[in-house]
Amino acid sequence: MSKAAVIGDGRSVSVRSVGDAPLGDGEVRIDVAYCGVCGSDLHLFFDTPEPMSGHVLGHEFTGTVGEVGPGVDGWSAGDRVVILPIEDCGECFACRNPELDGVCIAGLTQGPGLGRPGALADSVVVPASMLFAVPDGLDLRTAALTEPLAVAVRGVWRSGVAAGDSVVVMGAGPIGLLVVEALHSRGITDILVVEPNTDRRVFAQTFGVVVTAPEDLCAAAAGLAGPVRAVLDCTGNSTVLGQALSVLAYSGTIVILGIAIEPAELLPMVVTVNELTIIGSTAYSRRDFTEALDSLAAGRINSSALITSVIGLDGVDAALRELGAGTSRDVKVLVQPGR
Repeated sequence: MSKAAVIGDGRSVSVRSVGDAPLGDGEVRIDVAYCGVCGSDLHLFFDTPEPMSGHVLGHEFTGTVGEVGPGVDGWSAGDRVVILPIEDCGECFACRNPELDGVCIAGLTQGPGLGRPGALADSVVVPASMLFAVPDGLDLRTAALTEPLAVAVRGVWRSGVAAGDSVVVMGAGPIGLLVVEALHSRGITDILVVEPNTDRRVFAQTFGVVVTAPEDLCAAAAGLAGPVRAVLDCTGNSTVLGQALSVLAYSGTIVILGIAIEPAELLPMVVTVNELTIIGSTAYSRRDFTEALDSLAAGRINSSALITSVIGLDGVDAALRELGAGTSRDVKVLVQPGR
């Protein structure tokens, strides 16, 4: 038996004793060290038609291999790992064309915390194909940022920006600030961050960027060194798309990383006349995940500033509610099950 933060019937989370799942062929049991609380966890907790009763969230995690199942080679008990929570289906367009570095959506939806029990628990069972070794010198706490950083890395790659370009980042939450760090790691420094929350604006300034409120976006963008080549929307707010179009330069690109569940309004003429590109960016490929892990190991990411709280399993319910209500001052909350 082990402990897990389990969703109940009334959209609440409580710590319960759960049985240890048996290991199938090709699976390993991970003793969880740290698991991040993600925006998609909030969607799954608050926005589903019915509560996901009995489900355990959590897909941004690190730990050590506790047990190896049959058919697993190359991994041993005690190995330090970070998990890429996607099991490729082998049949979709992305899987059949790996050279395109696409994302297997079916594999994403069936990963830990979504289609199978997640890592807000003492231990979790996952396919060994999801494991990445944590490099020597990189602690498991910092390595827990690999998954969300990979989301940011992919968004930056999709934008096509390069050193010397001017970029606008909408939203100073965890993904927005990780996008800033991913841009910095590629030599892109002329960055404007747009954020309505005063506390988050103040915090974002510590990352060496220009920060503004949404109502001052146009004036602030005019002060950048050059035309805005890309806007990366990390908000999950459908109204932001129109704001992004208002500052994007000719032939620029909008990358939508945030998950908006409401319709968006835009003026198609603006897109047509200015030959703009609007694209989505979902999760990450193995290439993106590897780049994120390498950046953390090399110290190119301001990880210590991004992790603002570490809590135990008994704090998960309160953290979800505070983050969902927008009352939390935290950026990235990590859960340490053994805490």
